[in-house]
Amino acid sequence: MRKLLLGAAATAIVALQPTLAMAQVTLPSVKGSVSPTPITPANFGPFLILETTPCSPSGAGIPALPTTVTSTAQCIVGTPTGIAPGVSPAMRFVGNVLCLDAGPGGDFISFAQNCPAGQVPVVQGLKLIKTVPRIPKCPDVYPGQVTVQTPSQGGIRTFFPLKFSPCDTTFQLQIEFACVSPAAGGVRGSVRGVRLNNYTFRVAITPDTLSWLLDAMHNEPLGVCEVPCISDEALFRLLLTQANAVATTAAAANPAVPQSLINLNNAFDVFEATIVRNTTFLSQVWQIRVDDKTGATTINPCVIFPNGVPGNATVANFGFGIVDTLENPCACKLIADIFCLKGTLIGRDP
Repeated sequence: MRKLLLGAAATAIVALQPTLAMAQVTLPSVKGSVSPTPITPANFGPFLILETTPCSPSGAGIPALPTTVTSTAQCIVGTPTGIAPGVSPAMRFVGNVLCLDAGPGGDFISFAQNCPAGQVPVVQGLKLIKTVPRIPKCPDVYPGQVTVQTPSQGGIRTFFPLKFSPCDTTFQLQIEFACVSPAAGGVRGSVRGVRLNNYTFRVAITPDTLSWLLDAMHNEPLGVCEVPCISDEALFRLLLTQANAVATTAAAANPAVPQSLINLNNAFDVFEATIVRNTTFLSQVWQIRVDDKTGATTINPCVIFPNGVPGNATVANFGFGIVDTLENPCACKLIADIFCLKGTLIGRDP
């Protein structure tokens, strides 16, 4: 159960309405046409997408630093003449995103394919369905949600940050379109078929990218505290070691050798126990206090660290090394991915 800090904090829970499946669409009967033909969906995917990505992925569009700026991609070391980048990487991985290109017309026309030769697609309907699984160990953060977006109901979001998206979250982009024969000789073009393309993207975590998530969390601040949610540096290095142990053990696991799966499960349990033992679970790290006599409001944006930015050893000084909040659920996110990886690599009851 999460502990509430002092101050008024209200949490609004929005109940999502049940999702209706896309109804089967048939072609209208017109003079000289054949009987209506139901849509035959074309399914694409699932395309696996990671929660994190390297800081400098290969590809176009990666800008270079201005010549007047000092790089902080490596930890800074002192030199006889000033400073220089050291050998320790400071940033290796950042949170990944799912970015969908809707095209200049915003109609996702590039996803409407498979028309016969000589016909062009005309988009008739769009839908994006985001499904977040329920994580039993963190049901307050991940209760299980289905969100449906259409152009007529708020529009479709094309940019989704994934750092806190639990493994097995899916995004389904559904494009309903007609294949139309162009008009010729002044005769109106004809519709030859209505199709449904369904593109599925699934958020994935792999044993060898589990440590990437730790790096991504360690790169971003906990609100304006100027401290990462993994606040103890020794604990961060320990978690990296344990995540790498999970990757090594997973690579050696063999379903035909039960002991190898037991070893993998033990590696997961050690990693998870370290997370839970060193985490403080809060609703938020800020505080709003109203003076009973004057009515004056005082806002403390980082009350969790009352003396300002702490040193590296927060486990020793505060009793925790990870701060988990509803906005930055660092511990719950790691636990969710452990839950997912265990089910994938070891098994889970249906």
